[in-house]
Amino acid sequence: MKYSIFLIPFFISLYTIAQSTEYTMTGEYQGKNVYVQNPLSKDKINFCASEVYLNERLINTSPKTSAFEIDLSHLEVGDPVLIKIVHKDGCIPKIINPQVIRSKSKFQFLMVNADALSVNWSTIGELPYGKFYLEQYKNKSWVNISTISGKGSFESNQYDLKPEHHTGENKYRLKYVQNDSKIFFSQVFNYFNDVDPISFFPTLVVDKITLSRASDYAVVDAYGNQITKGKGKEIELNNLKAGLYFLYIDNREERFVKK
Repeated sequence: MKYSIFLIPFFISLYTIAQSTEYTMTGEYQGKNVYVQNPLSKDKINFCASEVYLNERLINTSPKTSAFEIDLSHLEVGDPVLIKIVHKDGCIPKIINPQVIRSKSKFQFLMVNADALSVNWSTIGELPYGKFYLEQYKNKSWVNISTISGKGSFESNQYDLKPEHHTGENKYRLKYVQNDSKIFFSQVFNYFNDVDPISFFPTLVVDKITLSRASDYAVVDAYGNQITKGKGKEIELNNLKAGLYFLYIDNREERFVKK
C-alpha cells in the first residue's frame, strides 16, 4: 500500500523510494527548535529515521534515540525551513511541535492523506462558510468528486471522506474556497490502488456492456460527444446507432463497436 501526505505552506509529504520513505516538512523559523518522535522500525531493533536533512544539508545520520531535536537556532526568524527525514519503510517519525514553524496568519492545509479507506485532511485558519472540493485527476482533467462545507474554525479542523479509488495510481487535490471567494489548493497527493483493473465485454456490442464490477463510466461517440454516463455494472446500449464508440472506465479509454 502506498500513500502520500502533504502540507501547504507548512507541509508534510511521504513518498516511497525503494525500501525507505522521505518525510518532508516546510515552513518558516519562528524562534524555536523542532522535536521529532522516532519510533522503532518494523524489526523492533533499529530506530525509524535513517537520515535527517535541514535545508538540503545532512545534519544527522541514523539517530539512535526515541526522540531527537532539530536545532534551528542559527536561522533568522522568518527564514525558510525545509526538513527532510529519510526513514525505513513501515514506520513514520512524528513532528512533536509542528506549530513552531507554522504561520498562523492565513488559511493552511496542515495535512492531506490518501489511503485505502479514505482521504483525510486537517486545516487551520478557516473562515466561516467556506467549502472544500475534493478533486481527482481523471481522463486528463481534474474532476470534482465531492463537496463539503468547512467547519469554519480558525483553530485546527479535521475532515474525512471515502472516495472510490480507481485501479492503479490515483491523483487527488483539495480546493478550499473561502466566503470571500479566495481559493487555496493543496499539493497533489497520491494513492496506488493495486486491485485488478476493471474489464468489460463484449467489444462487439448488441444491446449492453457488462463490467467486471460496478464503476463510474461514460460512453462517447467518435466525434467526442458524450452519449451516456452513470455508475453500475451493466451499460444498456439498445438504442445506440451502429458504429465506433469509446468507453471510459477505471480512468482509461477503451474502444467498442455497436452492431
